[in-house]
Amino acid sequence: MIKVAFWYDRPQEYSGGLNYFRNLLYALSRLGNPVIAPYVFFGTRVDRKITREFETIATVVRTRLLDRNSLAWILQRILFKYLGSLTLINWVVSKHGIQLVSHGVHVYGKTRPFLVIHWLPDFQYLHLPELFPQAYVAQESSRIRAVAAQSDAILLSSYSALADFRQIVGSSPSSPVTVLPFVSQPTIASAAGAPAATRSALNERYGLMMKFFYLPNQFWSHKNHLVVFEAVRLAKEHGVDVAVVCTGNLKDYRSWDNSYANMLFNFIATNQLEADIRILGSIDYADVLHLMADCVAVINPSRFEGWSSTVEEARSLGKRLVLSDIPVHREQSPPRVTYFQPDDADELSRVLMQLWRLPPDGELIEDRRQAREDLDGRTRQFAAGYTDLVVNLVHRAGR
Repeated sequence: MIKVAFWYDRPQEYSGGLNYFRNLLYALSRLGNPVIAPYVFFGTRVDRKITREFETIATVVRTRLLDRNSLAWILQRILFKYLGSLTLINWVVSKHGIQLVSHGVHVYGKTRPFLVIHWLPDFQYLHLPELFPQAYVAQESSRIRAVAAQSDAILLSSYSALADFRQIVGSSPSSPVTVLPFVSQPTIASAAGAPAATRSALNERYGLMMKFFYLPNQFWSHKNHLVVFEAVRLAKEHGVDVAVVCTGNLKDYRSWDNSYANMLFNFIATNQLEADIRILGSIDYADVLHLMADCVAVINPSRFEGWSSTVEEARSLGKRLVLSDIPVHREQSPPRVTYFQPDDADELSRVLMQLWRLPPDGELIEDRRQAREDLDGRTRQFAAGYTDLVVNLVHRAGR
């Protein structure tokens, strides 16, 4: 067995990263003859509920080296910045016999006792630089070039991301690049021991409408909730009371004053849409999947995505989708999709009104059966693609 460490050095609030780890490790656990023994390294401050989910599909290790601004974290950064030393990381990883570190964001250097695969989820700053501090935009391409130079392999989730990556590092990067789209697993919640929620239980917990569209995106400005809210307002003007339920972290990590979420709440109040738009904030992942299964259709109005977990989750459940017409959504190409221009609330309102009048999605049993059937094959393909990458790296390195 090849021992692979998944080094989770992203913020706990970054649910997209956590979901990616869940999906990959679950897929690996479904292989009949696994050759990878996964270890997930978390900081000691990560919620115990999160680490418990991973204990069924990996060995979980907690370390202060991943506690941002802790003494251990600061010391390691100083050692690396001034001496190029990875002493503390090497010690923690070597203690468990790890041969390869996967999906971290550190620049590790070339002299180390383990191989490194870097996953780069997207390059949003190239497309929406106005959402980032000027210093970040100037520094990020330099960091990515360093990552590419000091990795044994680069992993991307889409060909759209590959085009961006080549724009930054050139057409012949020093590290091999693999494009491996991830596959979302609606069975993860039950596999982690989460109880099944009934519609009545969800309704009691969240005060849901009887019928609703579902928008499960973080409240970050590029996620473009406002076009959906405006479409709801326009539909109401046409006599159609379309309902939307939103979930996701209300804090944008790029905004100190939470101005984006506040703007959306003000829009709802100003237009008297409180009965039509329900914002629930962050909820359990099991509940996300239950709401997704129960909605009229899933909406993702985002202006930019790396590879949308919202789209993949809905696809795995056989759901209808309403998506912004951006390159990566076209690349994902789910089977039951309607596209709209991300700035066109009029177009979106017409789409929502049309779907609102259709029979409930839950009655489309054949679509769900086909989605489950397709999911098994897509999951195995995802796991096999990652396994091949790891095995080939380890064999080439003679480890």
